[in-house]
Amino acid sequence: MASADGNQVSLENFKTMTELAGLGMTNQEIEELKPLYDLYARYIGIVHSVEFGAVEIGVTFHPDWSAA
Repeated sequence: MASADGNQVSLENFKTMTELAGLGMTNQEIEELKPLYDLYARYIGIVHSVEFGAVEIGVTFHPDWSAA
């Protein structure tokens, strides 16, 4: 995982993560996927840093919501 200070995960650690997840990826696939992982890891860090305090968050699903 990318650290909170913005450092990226090493290629070797990323390879280990894919192996532990059972993805069975080739080295080329891992090298192609890693930049995307690093990009989204930064975005996830931003999302996780938001402090909502005592606000309760609720999600609503409307199955009849039109696609217009």
